[in-house]
Amino acid sequence: MKLRSLAALLIVAPSSAFAMNLQEYLKAVQSKNKTVQAYSVQKEAADLRKEAGDISLVPILSANAYYIDDKSPLSQFVSLGAKESKVNGYSLGLQKDFSTGTSVGLSAEAADYDNPGVLLGQTPALNRFGTGSLGVSLSQSLWKDFFGNATRLRWQTEEVATAAEKGRFDLQGKNLLVNAEVAYWDYLYAIENLKISRDSLERAKRIESWTRRRVNDGISERAELLQTQALVSTRQLLLIAVEDDLAAAKQSLRDYLELGSTETLPEMTGDISKARTLSSMVDGDKGRVLQLDAYLSSLEAKASALSSLQVEDSYRPDLVLAGSYNTHSIEENMPKAVANWTNTDRPTAKVSLNFIYTFDTDVKNAARNISKKNALSAKLVSERKFLESESSWVEINRRYSELTRRIEAADQVMRLQDDRAKAEADLFNKGRSVTNNVVNAEEDAGLAKLNLVRLKSEQRKMEAQGRLFVAIEEK
Repeated sequence: MKLRSLAALLIVAPSSAFAMNLQEYLKAVQSKNKTVQAYSVQKEAADLRKEAGDISLVPILSANAYYIDDKSPLSQFVSLGAKESKVNGYSLGLQKDFSTGTSVGLSAEAADYDNPGVLLGQTPALNRFGTGSLGVSLSQSLWKDFFGNATRLRWQTEEVATAAEKGRFDLQGKNLLVNAEVAYWDYLYAIENLKISRDSLERAKRIESWTRRRVNDGISERAELLQTQALVSTRQLLLIAVEDDLAAAKQSLRDYLELGSTETLPEMTGDISKARTLSSMVDGDKGRVLQLDAYLSSLEAKASALSSLQVEDSYRPDLVLAGSYNTHSIEENMPKAVANWTNTDRPTAKVSLNFIYTFDTDVKNAARNISKKNALSAKLVSERKFLESESSWVEINRRYSELTRRIEAADQVMRLQDDRAKAEADLFNKGRSVTNNVVNAEEDAGLAKLNLVRLKSEQRKMEAQGRLFVAIEEK
């Protein structure tokens, strides 16, 4: 039991005890960030909305109890001498629509009638009696919803619309993860920048120390000392700015991880020099690479087209075959009528064929054309997004290749500038170089190293953009 408690503690509070690589950090963002959690809840709600679309197919139970005291001179029992008619009754109904376009209903009713003053000798006795009835009804669309055509069309529309809706939440979640990854690389870049700035400051201080010694020895001029002191001050100012950038990057990570003010930010481990291919970041193994936004646009266009078909179908003529069968019993009281309501000696049977047609007027045509125009608009938007998506994929690959070339060139510049700075420092120590050359070489080396790290950071962030693409197998 103690081991389980310890394991649970380690799971609950990893951020304060362990370092995180990129994948662990992104998983922590997904599990702790409330915005990501909200997207997950909204996706569940989208599935529930799709399921709730079948609310019309849920059985409906109705129950009714009523009491009537009728003293109207138009009462059906007035002609028989009744001064008033009292009815105490109950009814129960069950209605169920099926996906085949079939509707079935079951009903049961029982009532007690009390008609004081009715002339005696009536057959049956109408001064006091009970009635009971059982019924079943059935209807079937033979045209508009013939064996569930409308229901299947609605299912198809809801399935595509739900996929598009959930995809939108996925896209928003991926955008958040991309931004979270950008914050991760900004943080690692800020750390590298801090290291470079500190090293540059230390080297500037060594140059100042060497120059001060040479000035004291009468080898160098005071102007050279002032130049090196200015270099130290400049590096110190730069270090302050870099430390501020690191603090901002750290706070950004804390925000994505939703860490409290007392919680410790875990150490972030990662290699800013390790490249990843853009294709490895794309969802899906094979197929046409599209921006997720373009793919979702195609789903929305498909849903709009199906919705247009639904509207068109709703204005079609309909031919409905309906039938009903009811039993009737009448006895001296309601309990006896209920006991005999299954008797079929006095039934009512009905069969009907109903035709429904809405005339083709401008109003009807306008109602149909609205959905057609919306579907056409969604289709055109989708086609445009497909073109933009293909262009974006080509462009991001081009820029990535170009950035790789720039990194290779920057790496070579950095090594040359670093070697130059070391050579100038060595010549300066031997008295064969002036301070200005050492300072310039030192500044160029620092800038070259920082530029290389910046380019690598930009490439890692560009790779993160690949998460917004998806590979789709075309059918």
